[in-house]
Order: sequence, then C-alpha cells, then structure tokens
Amino acid sequence: MVLSLDSSVALINGQKESAVKPIVKDGRTLVPLRLISEGFGAVVDFNTKSQSIRIQYSNKTILMKIKNKNITIDGKTVAMDVPANIYNGSTYIPLRYIGEALNKKVVYQKSTETQPYRLIIIRDVNTSTIEESKLIRVYGLTYEGKNVIYSDKYLVVIKENNKLRVSQDFYTFDDFSYHVTNNDKQLGDIWFKTEKSDFYLNYDFNTTQKFILYQVNGESISRVAAENVPIKSVKTYLGNVYYLTQYQRGLLDADQTTNLKYATHNNGQWSSDYLGKPGFYYGFDTLGKVYDWTIDKDGISTFGYQRAGNLSSDERKKTFGQYKIKLSGHQQELLKP
Repeated sequence: MVLSLDSSVALINGQKESAVKPIVKDGRTLVPLRLISEGFGAVVDFNTKSQSIRIQYSNKTILMKIKNKNITIDGKTVAMDVPANIYNGSTYIPLRYIGEALNKKVVYQKSTETQPYRLIIIRDVNTSTIEESKLIRVYGLTYEGKNVIYSDKYLVVIKENNKLRVSQDFYTFDDFSYHVTNNDKQLGDIWFKTEKSDFYLNYDFNTTQKFILYQVNGESISRVAAENVPIKSVKTYLGNVYYLTQYQRGLLDADQTTNLKYATHNNGQWSSDYLGKPGFYYGFDTLGKVYDWTIDKDGISTFGYQRAGNLSSDERKKTFGQYKIKLSGHQQELLKP
C-alpha cells in the first residue's frame, strides 16, 4: 500500500484509489485507520456511543478509543505518542502504531527533485526491495496522471491513447493485447485464446523466476496462477481455468502432483490445484508434442502416462493410454490403452 501526504490518491493492492490523505499533527504522521486496516483485509468495528474501535486482523484483536493514547493488541496495552482522533470525519492514528499492530513494515520517503511528493509505503515485512521499488514506481505513474489499469509485483498495465500497454520493468511499455505467439518459446510473453477470454503468460525472472498466467477480459485483468515451469495450453470450462504445464527434469515432488492444473475464482481470489493421478503426465507424448484435450461435464479426455517414479521404459509404456480425468479430486479412468 502506498499513500502520500501530498495527494489524495492511494495505491491499494495494486489498484489506484481515491482516499483521505495522511496528515501531520504535533510532529507525528497520522493515517486514516479504516483505509489502512481494510486495505490489508482487517475488519473494523466503530462503536459510536463508546467511541471505541475494534479491529480484527487474522488472529489479532486490536482495541483503542478516540482521544485515548492507549492501543491494546491481543491484551497487551501500550501508549501511543498521540491519541487516535477524528479529523474531517475520518479516524486517524499514528502511522507507526497501525503498522506495528498489523505486523507491517512502514517506509517514509521525503520528496526529492525527481519525486516531488512525500510517500508512505506500508508493506509486508518480507517484501523485497525490488517489489518495493515497483510499488513506488506505480504510484509515480498514477501521480503523473497515467491511467493504471492493473499492477502487481510482476508487471503494470496502463491505458494510453485507448490502448492497453504493459511493462515488466515498470518503465518501458509495449502493446498489451492478444497476438499470435510462438508457443514453442520456453519463457513468457505468450498469449492463449479461449472462448471465454484471452490469457497472457509472463515470465518474471527478476522477482520470482516463475511463470505467471493472467486472464485478460478487456480492461479486467486478474492473476490466475504462478508455476515453476512453462504453461503450454489453456482452456476454460464453466468459469474455471484448466491448463497444462511442460515437463521438466528435476522438478521437485513430481511424483506427488501432475502437470494438469485447474484454477477457480472465489471471493476475488484465484486458487489452483492439480488434477489426475500423482506422477502422471497428461496432454503430451514422450517427445513433448501437445495432444488435443477436451473438457465436458464428465471430465478431461487426453493422452497420458506415468512419468514420475522408478519405472523402466517398458513399464512406462504399459501406462500409455487415453484417459478421462475427473474435474475435481485426483481420479482418472483409462478409456483406451
């Protein structure tokens, strides 16, 4: 999350939001309590009669009162430098204490010639310096008046001259729309087209060295999944996303998963899991050629065989066949050897 003392624009979960500005009172920086708390997923309850505030964040309970310096976190009370108070209809508390209460790292940046605004960055303690610099850059783009459509720690998408443009270094931008790409590429910048929407595969080398799959519906962009190996084929069915990943030698836990994955979207978040029998490899032959695979209410039909495990060549060949893989769980049926 990024706020500024010089702007009512905030960057929350990668999205530009209009927000109340932080303020300075008695030499202390105060921030809007509800904006910060709810931005990190906490639940805020304000009792108007008692002027008390209760914040529930993960397994933490945080208590305080208006015009009272005390803040209680899981039963432990400490005194803040200045009390929580209401300014212009919003509750403010000292920046330092809400950061500590939510177990976040707080970074304050003064304005400079190249950055003519004071920034407050509130982030997870394990956020890398690369990710932090990207957050700052995205805020800079919004401050400059750029129309930021989507951003995360991997890339940023802006709308410019009625076109979407993407950047992975957060400075240089290219057109961001479906185009035919060489699907034999080992790395990212690959597009897939389905009946439901387009999908974009990005390879993030600097931050995580993962392959990140995005669903792109016009200006609606969401991150579907991140994999350690390239994604080679994508399909959709009844709102879910199904995809095949490429086999790679030395992949950890290959005998405990498969290369056939699915992702579901619930409560604004994507989650993914594997399908089929652990140790099996679907949708490709032994040379890596992609077979056709189809999806219906009964499951996914495709070629498959057991690749992981200490099998001889002859033993592995005995597992070759056309399989029907269930759309949930880890069951399969051999249709044709």
